[in-house]
Amino acid sequence: ELHRRHCASPGTGERADAVDLRLFALLLRYKTLHGHGFQAAAGPPVFRLLYERLGVTMECFASPLNAYFACFCSAFPDVDAPFGSAGSFWSCSPRRGSFEVNPPFVSYMLDRAAARCVQLLEAAEDTGDPLAFCFVQPGWTELEAWTSLSKSAFLRLRVVVAAADHGFCDGASHQRQDPFRTSPYDTGVFVLQTSAAATKWPVGEALEPELRA
Repeated sequence: ELHRRHCASPGTGERADAVDLRLFALLLRYKTLHGHGFQAAAGPPVFRLLYERLGVTMECFASPLNAYFACFCSAFPDVDAPFGSAGSFWSCSPRRGSFEVNPPFVSYMLDRAAARCVQLLEAAEDTGDPLAFCFVQPGWTELEAWTSLSKSAFLRLRVVVAAADHGFCDGASHQRQDPFRTSPYDTGVFVLQTSAAATKWPVGEALEPELRA
């Protein structure tokens, strides 16, 4: 999979051994930081649903080790870019499109990411552009991220899935026989859309039970 991602990225074929060197740098970076768990991701069925129902085509927090879409934002563009990373989410300013946002489950990161999404939605609303985020976070209701998104004027749907009813794709799935692990927390899924996005990708009644399935 990583080799396929490398070949699909522009400007990565200048040396026959380039993929091996870049793979080494990538795997060493993530192994050194012991950060696999922070990059836990939703499973492929969830991403297929988000693509089909909400037009999601990009992840705002992922890594080449577990990204579903060809294009994604990640923590380390210097080693991730040859495998499809578009850079850091904090450096991106999309005005249109539909994105999945699943930050590391760290309080300040969740709060910062939620505030950034709201900021981008406000800018897109002002220009009439279709912008949407499907924001995934643990059920930590005391966080500002939870409160602000729950009260947001852009909120079209909020679904809380019990911990016992779902799991995530582990960030170290490339080293595990079973790529999935049970979620230790309830998870909240927030669908946020500008007015134009709500028209382009309407949230139907079937979406909530499909997310829970």
